[in-house]
Amino acid sequence: MSQDDERRSRSEGFREGIRQGLGVLSALKEAVEETIREARGRGDLSSERAREIMKDAMNRAQTAADQARERFDFASQRELDDLRREVKELAVRIARLEEMAAEPVADAGTAGPEGGQAQP
Repeated sequence: MSQDDERRSRSEGFREGIRQGLGVLSALKEAVEETIREARGRGDLSSERAREIMKDAMNRAQTAADQARERFDFASQRELDDLRREVKELAVRIARLEEMAAEPVADAGTAGPEGGQAQP
């Protein structure tokens, strides 16, 4: 798959995520409005009940957003920051290993105690 194809695929996935998110929010809005209408019809829409309805609606919205994020495999900013930190640490380790590999290593088997040939 080419880079252009990958970008288009990600873009389409993102658009689909936005559409689903808007659909969830629309359905949530309708559910809250219906619940409020029903509560008014019964005459039991106290301020406590209204707070309860809104709290429940927010919990549902958060759950839907979390599920959408998982479906589209979005990473949180914290996850991205953690990955960046790990990549930097790995880059430092690789650079150190490359430096060590580039340093000449004395062959311990050929030199004697004073730099001469080893005795058999």
